[in-house]
Amino acid sequence: MNAREVALECLLTLSHSSTSIASVVDSAFGRHAVEGRERRFINGLVYGVIRWQKQLDWVLDQFINPRFQLDARHRNILRLGAFQLLHLDGIPAHAAIFETVQLATSHLRRNRGRKTAGFINAVLRSVQREGATLTYPLLDANPIEHIAFSLSYPTWLVKRWLETRGVAWTLAFCRASNQIAPLALRVNTLLTKREKVCESLAASGIAATASKIAPDGVVLESRAITAFDTAGEQTLKDILNRADIYAQDESAMLVARLLSPENAEYIVDLCAAPGGKTTHLAHLMGNAGKIIAVDVSAEKVAVLEKNCRRIGAYNVKTRVLDATKADLSFMKTADAVLIDAPCSGFGTLRRHPDIRWNKTVEQVRALSEMQYNLLKNAARHIKPGGILVYSTCSIEPIENEKVVQRFLADFPMWTIENAKDFLPDVPPSVITPQGFVQTFPHEHGVDGAFAARLRRGSAK
Repeated sequence: MNAREVALECLLTLSHSSTSIASVVDSAFGRHAVEGRERRFINGLVYGVIRWQKQLDWVLDQFINPRFQLDARHRNILRLGAFQLLHLDGIPAHAAIFETVQLATSHLRRNRGRKTAGFINAVLRSVQREGATLTYPLLDANPIEHIAFSLSYPTWLVKRWLETRGVAWTLAFCRASNQIAPLALRVNTLLTKREKVCESLAASGIAATASKIAPDGVVLESRAITAFDTAGEQTLKDILNRADIYAQDESAMLVARLLSPENAEYIVDLCAAPGGKTTHLAHLMGNAGKIIAVDVSAEKVAVLEKNCRRIGAYNVKTRVLDATKADLSFMKTADAVLIDAPCSGFGTLRRHPDIRWNKTVEQVRALSEMQYNLLKNAARHIKPGGILVYSTCSIEPIENEKVVQRFLADFPMWTIENAKDFLPDVPPSVITPQGFVQTFPHEHGVDGAFAARLRRGSAK
């Protein structure tokens, strides 16, 4: 199969499954012998079509009779063609159209293939001529449809953000969340220094800069790895397998530092897989003391254990349990507890564009309830004076500050500790007036994330 056929296979799988885009693409790479430039092209096609799906459909629908019903295969073929025409400058229009027509007709009988070829060719020629000049619904008159169609987001999400954040914020957030995120690496400070990592990456031909927001962070821009061949891909794999670095967004690197574990002897991480924050805690503790890392399934814990071994987090012990329901009395002597709660993930749309299509408002509400239950169950077992850090990779108040506020109302012995006292080097805009951490891609150039540090007072 060529690259476009593999991409189409992935898109068809995603059209009838809620499986994550990353797992679908990785599975396809395991079945088909594609490497280097082809692999990156497939990745770009699949992620790009999913990211721009609503916009592509709106453009295509301007040139398709509304009575004509497209099946999933032909809809995704047209999306592939339109994406190349509208968003990929490096592919000549005639090549994009020709290859897309070939994709549509390769498995059809001769007569039917000719009809399909004519239809696909006609629609894509129209997109080539007029697609970039079409007029979307006007922003002033209909901001919901303007943003939903032009920037490719679900209508319900756009409406929600407009109501709670306003037009300017929603436009800026949606634009930033459509950008491809740079690769960020956390330095294993037990083994090396940030400057040494930057120097070693430069020696491999990869430009890296120190993070402006995370003391342990190094950032590789998308253009830093320039080789679109097998050698370049192998270089990246080698980098990501090094023991002195861990791939992690800069916003996530703030969470372990907010917990301030340097002097702690016993920490519990209740939603630990795949291990980014767990291993960061271990390194900040100097591999001293004890960390109990918990997650809900044996499969997740196995991934966590593998990452701990790779990056040398030796003070971590694991358990499999559901922290919303399980007896957590084992942590009654813990100095601190981290709850990096399952969430909508709307702060990570740059990396996971499929999330926007796979979540509903009902799911977000259900997540908020689960997040509260995690806090409630943990709070009963944390000693007086103990620390609890609650974090998400969401930008939704219902999953963030509202969960914390509900928790504080029900557990008045707990208080907020201002994040600025534990993260003195972050930009002031990262800390909210209430003392929470909140990042946004359009304001800070990192994933959207939230964190709160809470302390339990004396028993009442």
